[in-house]
Amino acid sequence: MNWKMIISVAGACAQPLCVVAAEKSHMEHVLVTTSIHKNEAQTALPLTVLSGEELRRQAAATIGETLNHSPGLSSASFGPAVGQPVIRGQQGPRVQVLQNSLPSLDVSSNSADHAVSVEPILADSIEILRGPATLLYGGGAIGGVINVLDSRVPSKAINGASGAAELRHSSVDDGRSGVFRVDAGDGNWAVHVDSLYRDWASPDIPGLAVNPRNIADTDESSDGFIANADGRTRRTTLGSAYHFEAGYWGLSYSELDNTYGIPAGVHHHEDEEHGAEPEESEAGVSLAVSQKRWDLAGDRHFDGVFELLRWRVAYSDYQHQEIEANGDVGTTFNKEAWAGRLELAHRPFSGWGGDWHGVVGLQWLDADFSALGEESFVPANNTQQLGVFWLEDYHASNWSIEAGVRADFDRLSANHENIADYDTDSASASLAGLYDLNDNWTASLALSRSRRAPTAEERFSNIGNAAGSYVVHGATGAIEVGNAQLLSEEAQNVDLSLRADYDVISGKLTAFSNHFQNFIYLDNTGSELDGVDVLAYRQQDASFQGVEYEFEWQMYNSGSAVYSLSVFGDRISGELDNGDNAPRLPPARDGLGLHWQTQNWQADLSMVYAHAQTKPGANDLVTASYQRLDMTVSRVFELADVQYTVMLKGRNLGDEEIRSASSFIRDYAPEAGRAVELALQIQFDEN
Repeated sequence: MNWKMIISVAGACAQPLCVVAAEKSHMEHVLVTTSIHKNEAQTALPLTVLSGEELRRQAAATIGETLNHSPGLSSASFGPAVGQPVIRGQQGPRVQVLQNSLPSLDVSSNSADHAVSVEPILADSIEILRGPATLLYGGGAIGGVINVLDSRVPSKAINGASGAAELRHSSVDDGRSGVFRVDAGDGNWAVHVDSLYRDWASPDIPGLAVNPRNIADTDESSDGFIANADGRTRRTTLGSAYHFEAGYWGLSYSELDNTYGIPAGVHHHEDEEHGAEPEESEAGVSLAVSQKRWDLAGDRHFDGVFELLRWRVAYSDYQHQEIEANGDVGTTFNKEAWAGRLELAHRPFSGWGGDWHGVVGLQWLDADFSALGEESFVPANNTQQLGVFWLEDYHASNWSIEAGVRADFDRLSANHENIADYDTDSASASLAGLYDLNDNWTASLALSRSRRAPTAEERFSNIGNAAGSYVVHGATGAIEVGNAQLLSEEAQNVDLSLRADYDVISGKLTAFSNHFQNFIYLDNTGSELDGVDVLAYRQQDASFQGVEYEFEWQMYNSGSAVYSLSVFGDRISGELDNGDNAPRLPPARDGLGLHWQTQNWQADLSMVYAHAQTKPGANDLVTASYQRLDMTVSRVFELADVQYTVMLKGRNLGDEEIRSASSFIRDYAPEAGRAVELALQIQFDEN
């Protein structure tokens, strides 16, 4: 086993250290994403938190894979390097991935083959808000929010030093990774340094990469592995903050370098139409990503009516190049963006038999985007967004109400003489209630109305190009045609939950319904141009309904050992107004888990059955059912005030052929086969 670790300087929190902090404090997680100080059990919003041991066990190379087995959450993979998150069937621009409550400022929502720039393995915690979250984070969050929280700007004062390191190796792709973190301070000044290195080869799979059930020509398919799916990631971050009696302010800088291959047979090459040799085409295309990001953050506490002013500002300089098999740069994507957020929370006060607490705020974004080269099917453009919001919650003895309103102003302008600027403003509102039926049962209901403006890709793709000069989008291997006449989406969402909490049994059942007016989707038209499929952005009304459930039974608890059993799963259906099924919806899933824990040992075993997706959308093909078996075993040792954890993970132990119904390339690149992963974690704390 050839371990490799590069200690540069990177961005957030190695999982072992986060676990120590959570275990020592014995405090319930305080939510950041909701903007009002509360924990998960106190909100009626459909929200999930991953932190501590649970996050350490689930953390994977992509945010999508990390969240993939939670009810209502799945992954739209594009090879092992790209796992974009899917929330209740919504993905792309409808799911907002945040870094400490600000956008990731990458181009992951522009295309299915673009990786999200946040690192789940470096997170302190991850907060997932299902359903429309536009009151908090704007129209881009009409499907949900994933807020990845780390300590790049230390928000708490530190006296002393603490640190952690982790090494991992994965058998399925000879993957190697190293994580390093140190936090130190003197009570006023705090410094944070961390680093990540990861590399991997093409992953093993059980059988052909190309799906013989749906694709007739499999002659060019790799067998037993996904060709051209290797890569390497390096991330560095340095942050510092000054703490004073009433708050703190701080600054961080991070760099990301990420290179990964697009699975062979997926990416379209202009050369192929002109007789390129198959061998060159098989070598595939790779993406070279770089991002430099600055973050400013601060909190200021007050004694008057307003108790807290929280502000966040980020600047990002992002670029990625799509490199052809011969080494030439095919297309260069650039995005330079500023984002900011300001929240002002008032002190709780009593009235009408309960307590009121709320926050007003604003957020803004200014982003310049360009794509230069053979795949520049979207003209250079500028996006400007401004949002103003007000949220208030009211708590009585056994019930609470949360309400809010928001106004958004969006401007989208293209650097093209034949494309007019697009300006729109919209209003959103929500009302949610939580009621304690008794000491064990809680019911909640959330209603919301939200709007989302079309993105540049949806409006501008190939607009201005004649039919004979359309540019093929390599991510989908198809021609994508935008629609400059698209209107803003509007969604009305209803979310009903019932939660039980007994000494040995707990659980939650949620049903939701989301009706869209002017739902925007990328339609497989079923037509071809010069042998290339044509996809078109269209809109019509659509409805989505679903159910999510999770229950846990603590079968045995002796004080020194705990055994528990869990069942979980989800269902979602979506239908367009013309009767067609919504495209790329995840299948129904049911899962069973076993958990065992003693003072030093911990083990998890889970089985997930994903049903066949027999309603894949117009002109799309079905995906088969599969069973996935996963296992984790870990052992903790302590020596000279240093804690060591050895962890063994097994993923897809049944070596199933798994093709994600949410993935654009499911018939060309399945998920990885059987994987065994070994990790060593080291941590110390001298605070």
